[in-house]
Amino acid sequence: MTQTMTADTAPLVGRYAWYVALLLTATQVVSYVDRFLPGLLLEAIKHDLGLTDFEVGLLMGPAFGLFYVFVGVPIGWLADRRSRRAILAAGISVWCAMTATAGLVRSFVPLFLTRMGVGLGEACVAPCGVSLISDYFPRERRAPPLSLFMAGTFIGAGCAFLFGGPLVHYIMEMPALTVPLLGDLRSWQLAFVIVGLPGFALAALMFTIREPRREDQARREVAADAAGRASLGAALHFMRKRWTAFGALFVGSAAVVTMGSLSFWNVALFARTWGWGVRDVGIATGLLFFIGGSLGTLLGIWLTKRWIAAGRKDATLRALWAGLAIAVPGFALYPLMPHAGLAVAMQLFAFGGQAMAAAAGPASITLIAPGQIKAQATAIYYLCIGLFGQLLGPPPVGWMTDLFGDPASLRYAMTIEAATIGGLALALVAFGMSRYRRCVIEVDGLITPAGPAHA
Repeated sequence: MTQTMTADTAPLVGRYAWYVALLLTATQVVSYVDRFLPGLLLEAIKHDLGLTDFEVGLLMGPAFGLFYVFVGVPIGWLADRRSRRAILAAGISVWCAMTATAGLVRSFVPLFLTRMGVGLGEACVAPCGVSLISDYFPRERRAPPLSLFMAGTFIGAGCAFLFGGPLVHYIMEMPALTVPLLGDLRSWQLAFVIVGLPGFALAALMFTIREPRREDQARREVAADAAGRASLGAALHFMRKRWTAFGALFVGSAAVVTMGSLSFWNVALFARTWGWGVRDVGIATGLLFFIGGSLGTLLGIWLTKRWIAAGRKDATLRALWAGLAIAVPGFALYPLMPHAGLAVAMQLFAFGGQAMAAAAGPASITLIAPGQIKAQATAIYYLCIGLFGQLLGPPPVGWMTDLFGDPASLRYAMTIEAATIGGLALALVAFGMSRYRRCVIEVDGLITPAGPAHA
């Protein structure tokens, strides 16, 4: 019999818990559709607004990442104290409104500001989502639901390309739409409006989530008040004392995000190198996200379960490293392939490894961050990986391409970034593996046992 989850119950793995995981996964999907949309509209935006490749890189990286990474920490602090479902509902409403508003702008600066607004709204998803799932599932059963949650990133990106590509192609064939008081809306502007508005229904569904009790309290090591709420300073102090374990995880995950950001350049890469149109690139990339993301996530879950069964306390970080080992050659080599078919095949490895590593990151942070700092630790995690992934991902590729003086040299800039970042990450994660393992064992011994569950 499935027990009802209330604020006073221990984590129960039942149908309602999986409903929450699925709803949060849907939130990931919608957020990544909105996040990847500019990549499909890249050439049209660049042409209409007269932008350089570097400016396009700013729109795809820092414009979104500035608020996404810096607001995440205060949101994590708030999520450790207040209703996470309300924070999620507010965040979803903000980013959907900003996505739709992007369809009304007519210059670089307003578009930059709307993308910042999208980042502000989406900053709530990771700390609230990881914290909620961690409280609905016990430590030994978190890997599958957290992997499902992270698979939402690939499902969302896949939907953005697979369905967005043909949609954008169709919209691009339409004449400008004249709207009273707003004037003519170009096709790329109309795409932003169409994608942004439906997300408000998802915001309303957040209120079907019941707040669970916050689990994994480690009161002997983390200073907290009577309600089990720790300050940001306490969270930072806990993490600083174990900086090698957290650092290995952060470096590996940052490399995953950085290499994943290369997908923003896919439409431009395939158009400039092999002459593909946005519809063909969208369909191919979308299918790769679905297939590679699914295979990588399943492989990561399978390996993690095997390593956990074998008593490996570093099972999740091992899965992250293994994913990186698959992803790095894929991302470094696919832009250099002699024809588009081989590039698509090589991307399958890139996306599969990326999905495997990306799913392992949040699962890893929940094993070394006690319950009263879990949302804050998750937000700090996304701050660190976002600084390197979102802010330093797309712009250097655009900068190198402009520096080379030939738009076709985009492929070489992508390879340089993937090989450099990926190679360093593989070495540093391997170096920090033993420290992470010791940290998991330490936190296991610190956690206060949960109280009895109530029906």
